[in-house]
Amino acid sequence: MNKTDAISLTFVSKILENKKYITVEGEVYFKKQGGVLTTRLIKPFENVTIINADGEMKIYDVLENTLMQSSSALTSSESSYFWYFLNGNYNDLGFPKLGYVIKDTKVEDGVFITNWVPKAGANTPIQKIEMVHEKSLPIYVEFIGPKNKTLGKIFFSAYKKVGTINLPLKITEIAYKEKNDSTVTTKTYSNPKVNTEVNLNYLDFKIPANAKVVSGK
Repeated sequence: MNKTDAISLTFVSKILENKKYITVEGEVYFKKQGGVLTTRLIKPFENVTIINADGEMKIYDVLENTLMQSSSALTSSESSYFWYFLNGNYNDLGFPKLGYVIKDTKVEDGVFITNWVPKAGANTPIQKIEMVHEKSLPIYVEFIGPKNKTLGKIFFSAYKKVGTINLPLKITEIAYKEKNDSTVTTKTYSNPKVNTEVNLNYLDFKIPANAKVVSGK
């Protein structure tokens, strides 16, 4: 099989918060050269987010013709996790880059479990990350805070080989809040396209030169 240089997928994201659903629809485009992930949001509004291999992020508001820029090791949760899968770096999902090291590993019920902790002196609310792999692919991540409190969970499922890359076509993320409340985000991917099938307009999206640069939050 020829190597996979470009991929695109459509997605539907359903967010459950305060007993209300928000539905977001869009498309993701990935270019191997430069490790560029472009997310085109279609509903409920249109914008384009571009993340590169260095964690530089650009968010372009199509309607307002504005550009917001930032740089971070992990620019956003789901997009960045997916970015690591697309790059084939799903063994650690970028945790070493965020300052975490493996404390221990074990095999249990046919799955491989790694426990990650922050480097000495790190100031982070996440005291431990438990990651579970099945047949070399991650299926579960749990973030644990002080007093062994679960802060969040992520489930990766519905794996499919797109081109030469194994991708989870369903990602469910649970963020726990105070008073036993939580936000549940389920993102489902479909309509995979590879290499020459991919729409170049968004794979190589060019932000208009006259876009107004605005500051982030």
